[in-house]
Amino acid sequence: MEIRYVAELLRTLAEDHAVPGAQLAVDTGSQVLSVATGVLREGCPQPVETSSAFAFGSVTKAFTATLAVQLASDGDIELDAPVAELLPNWRVPQVSALARVTLRHLLSHTSGLVSDHQLGDPMERSLAHYAASVAGLPLLFEPGSRFSYANTGYNVVGRLVEEITGLPWDAALRDFLLVPLGITPHIPRTRADSARTSASGHVVQPGGRAATPVDLFLPATWAPAGGLAGSAEDLLALARLHTGAHPRAARLLDAEHRAAMHRPQLDADAFGLADGWALGLGRYGADDGWLGHDGTVDGSTCHLRFHPETGMAVALTTNSTTGTLLWPELVTRLRAQGLPVADYDSPLPSSRTAAPTVDACRVLGDYANGDTLFSVRPHGSGVRLSDRTGLVANLSLHDQMVFSARRVDSGHAPWFGRFLVDGDNGTALMQLTGRSATRVATAA
Repeated sequence: MEIRYVAELLRTLAEDHAVPGAQLAVDTGSQVLSVATGVLREGCPQPVETSSAFAFGSVTKAFTATLAVQLASDGDIELDAPVAELLPNWRVPQVSALARVTLRHLLSHTSGLVSDHQLGDPMERSLAHYAASVAGLPLLFEPGSRFSYANTGYNVVGRLVEEITGLPWDAALRDFLLVPLGITPHIPRTRADSARTSASGHVVQPGGRAATPVDLFLPATWAPAGGLAGSAEDLLALARLHTGAHPRAARLLDAEHRAAMHRPQLDADAFGLADGWALGLGRYGADDGWLGHDGTVDGSTCHLRFHPETGMAVALTTNSTTGTLLWPELVTRLRAQGLPVADYDSPLPSSRTAAPTVDACRVLGDYANGDTLFSVRPHGSGVRLSDRTGLVANLSLHDQMVFSARRVDSGHAPWFGRFLVDGDNGTALMQLTGRSATRVATAA
């Protein structure tokens, strides 16, 4: 694969999908290619460079998980030790299900914690305060019994890192992982905020071409779950640690714990998100062995895939919501060039229910995941999903209670989910991009 081809491919796809700027880094197993295209912010001339920082969003979790497993490999924590025994401020009764939550549960999203817990003050920086507030939350299910994607759990992991190392999470990440990998730390609004040039996120309306810049807003206590920024080359450095190709791989994370991170967790059915889940990493492709993570945050998107056996890896960063549309097309083009990148294929059945029927009426109602409340209601001839943050998406219902959801306010790849039925009691649960929400009310 020639770098000229990769550069032209990224430029063309970015133009096709109205993405102002993007980076692509590829490790074929025998060569490493890195290219960039476009501008950091629409309307401004500063070009994207291969070293520019893009918001990683949830791909931050792969870094936080790797750091936590590093500590486990050093003997500082056990993956199956109850977290409550390690956090002084996590005071929970021994009879509480929360007392049985382990680091493994947190890293594999099987803890039962709610997805998006926030403190009242979004500028509060104390992860200790955050973790203490989580201790008072009810769980969605018994730890280890089900999968539900939880930003909350990774913020608790950040606090766990602080307790073990005696350092703030961002300092521990910098000293133990980022700097040894050759990554210049860039975590906005923290001590690891660097002088690196940063890309602005952009929103593109469905079917539109205009990219509107948007500000990055993330609660300070959510940094371990989604606060890191960097380049596609930085993502490739993490991937090369996991494939063993990085020159410091053996020193940073031994082969035993790398393998432990990559093994599928049996209770992690990440429907709508990935083909399975390991420790901090999604699994993609039936049994192909590809791992990685995706991230979206305030107009930025990020994708990472790597294959430990062959050393192949792909990392993409973009500064537009339409980056999620660019990614699957990029995967297809790379496959045609002989790089068999795995991705999460659509879980939709072949047949589709075109308009609300009896089945559609069965799923209407309200669904809760902690304080997040989703409403599913009729809209025109279809069905619409909304929440109290301003999210509005049109649902397309399919056989087997599976659905796809498309936001009405931005160009974005569809989300996937399903409704689950509890015997004769009707629909009991909605799964949306890996998050579980329990039905709390039927539609009037």
